[in-house]
Amino acid sequence: MKKSYIAAALALTSCLVLGTAAASQSKTVTATFRPDMTLKVNGTTYTVRDTTGVRVSPLVYNGTTYLPLASLSQLLGAEVSWDQNTQTILIHDDDSASDYIGEAKAKEIALSHAGLSAGKATFLELKLDREDGRMVYEVEFYSGNKEYDYEIDAVTGTIVGYDYDIENYTIPSSGNSGTSSGNYITREKAQQLAQAKAPNATLVKLEFDFDDGRAVYEGELREGRTEYEFEIDAATGNFIKWEQDRD
Repeated sequence: MKKSYIAAALALTSCLVLGTAAASQSKTVTATFRPDMTLKVNGTTYTVRDTTGVRVSPLVYNGTTYLPLASLSQLLGAEVSWDQNTQTILIHDDDSASDYIGEAKAKEIALSHAGLSAGKATFLELKLDREDGRMVYEVEFYSGNKEYDYEIDAVTGTIVGYDYDIENYTIPSSGNSGTSSGNYITREKAQQLAQAKAPNATLVKLEFDFDDGRAVYEGELREGRTEYEFEIDAATGNFIKWEQDRD
């Protein structure tokens, strides 16, 4: 029954209101706002709002009524998103949830990858979300002094990404060699490498972390209105990421 409602809504609706949906083939038209029109679902009057929560009126153009697709889909139990890369409107109907592996399986996959039993972990979050156009389970849990974060494809069970943090852990400093007893470069060495790429910038952040099982230094430099973000492999000193943005 719900799917028929969604089909009816899509027949009625031709306008996507998701904030900044691209319009490479857009054109200007003259339309009429109709605050006198009322929307009812199963006999109940529904107030249509845009994605910021502001009340909006139906728009009529060439005899067709336009309403915010995101708002209607939410009402009808579906989720709408915009994929900027492919210029695609994505509509997810909750009825397709039967295709998903389920929360229990997602938890099992994460624990198995981390080499932990359920009794050794304290779960903080387990939710279904959309990431880069696909549905994933976001799994977050603690074990000992480590915090684990996983993203697991909701359909295939593939681990899309993971990382873990060691609480209250600092790479020890060492002498002139620039390496620590754990065979990782020191924080000081990581800072030197980063500032060699931006000599006049100021270091505002530098953290030791694990990303996809690899020890890294994640940091940020600022120089005026320019911001540099970087990741350095803590074992080799090689840059994994170096990005420059201007405010």
